[in-house]
Amino acid sequence: MNVLPTRQEWWRAAARQVWLPTAEEMAALDRAATGSGSIPERALIENAGREVARIIQHRWPEGRVVALAGSGHNGADALVALRTLHAWGRDVTAVRCGSQAPEPDVLRGWRIELVDPEKLSEHTTGAAVLLDGILGTGLAAAPREPQASIIESANTSGIPIAAVDGPSGANFSTGAVPGACIRATLTVSFGWPKLGLLRFPARTRCGDLFAVEIGFPPPVENPRARAITAAWVAEDMLRSRAADAHKGSAGYLTLVAGQPGMAGAAVLAARTAVRGGVGIVRVVSDPQNREIVQTAVPEAVFVPWDSPERVAESAAWADAIALGPGLGRDPTRVTLVDRILGARGAKPILLDADGLNLWEGRADALAVALRGAALLTPHPGEMARLLGRPLSEVLADPPAAARDAADRFGATVLLKGAPSWVAHPGEPLRVTTIATPALATGGMGDVLTGLAGAYLAAGLPPLDAASAALMVTGISVGSAPHSIGHSAADVPERLVGARAALDEERLPQWQSVLIALPSVEEEVDA
Repeated sequence: MNVLPTRQEWWRAAARQVWLPTAEEMAALDRAATGSGSIPERALIENAGREVARIIQHRWPEGRVVALAGSGHNGADALVALRTLHAWGRDVTAVRCGSQAPEPDVLRGWRIELVDPEKLSEHTTGAAVLLDGILGTGLAAAPREPQASIIESANTSGIPIAAVDGPSGANFSTGAVPGACIRATLTVSFGWPKLGLLRFPARTRCGDLFAVEIGFPPPVENPRARAITAAWVAEDMLRSRAADAHKGSAGYLTLVAGQPGMAGAAVLAARTAVRGGVGIVRVVSDPQNREIVQTAVPEAVFVPWDSPERVAESAAWADAIALGPGLGRDPTRVTLVDRILGARGAKPILLDADGLNLWEGRADALAVALRGAALLTPHPGEMARLLGRPLSEVLADPPAAARDAADRFGATVLLKGAPSWVAHPGEPLRVTTIATPALATGGMGDVLTGLAGAYLAAGLPPLDAASAALMVTGISVGSAPHSIGHSAADVPERLVGARAALDEERLPQWQSVLIALPSVEEEVDA
């Protein structure tokens, strides 16, 4: 059996195209596949179970395996895995956790008895691993008894748990955990990872998350979300620079940032743009920041924002404009922003931080001003102000907020978070897969602005610029051995290595694994 690369390199082994269906979309894909005759339902169950068995055998090659099998298809998948492991010589136990045995009867002809769960601790004592096939994708409310008690018993057993398709108790569409929920050591998701498993808190219940190919044909109607993978970014978005390239072909970026006392935001964004490959960056900032900016980023050209002529000329000169980091919300900034927008023509523009906050209560005016290509990069608070909605509403359904904003402003919207969401009118939602607490630190948004701005200046459309910037930033941050004490100032220097890593030969997929994501847990500073 092939061995997975190190966890820090899992991003390199992901497939180019990885859909993220909701539970409802996955059920529709299942019905379409089996109903069309593309693949029998029983074949999908057999394939799913064998893939679980394969991963179990790799992770825990010895010891007894206990399957907690509910009445649905997840229970049948778990029993196929158990039966397969038994055929490979493993000691196994099957525990019935639903009102009846799963259909179809995958144990027929096998001498494996489904025991009752009343004495669950006796059945699990001494086991090497538990298979969670208790509940399936259709869960929308808290698990009821006896499944809730079985889940809690499994969690407190101290035995590693492998979740089949997803941890029982998690909502596979929203990521909600309304009640008892399995805390898995690893999860094997079938076909594609379900969208809710990348959302929190469900993501913390998955452990290591694998998505495996089990025979589904390509979807006739694509799901509404897709994972941003390294292969996709490297093959379809970022390109190597020509040998005869010059600074003009690399792109010119005008960065508008940094009120007095916030020069660091301008520095972080400008340094990142330089490391991201921009040809020339002009920093339009408060005159007081000239020495700070030109000392910290000697490659940058400084333009004082109290010179209307030079500001307008810089906007007209650029291939793309990034506006907002540390800008401030002084009323004079509105005039500055209007001057930039008036001089830019239809060239791409990125609005971040105060570049968005200045439009609070003026969303309709922003929609009119954003002619041409535009990328908005709000965090949830900025999104709430921009849409005029409670923050709680944005946090409750980030993908819906991102889609709504994209449609309202006719722009690409990158809603930052864990995960981050990239929406564009009429396009599938794009979702980040690299999750680390190291991204949750001051200045990281400025870094993202600088990198996405550099990609816009190089000619990438906003949707690809946002996706590529998220991936390269994620690789840069994820390469750190520990997330605590991480600084956004560390990231620009890592970008060259992260970009080079994307150009390296892709690691082969591990057997049928489409994507592998390491567990996400809270880190404790010891």
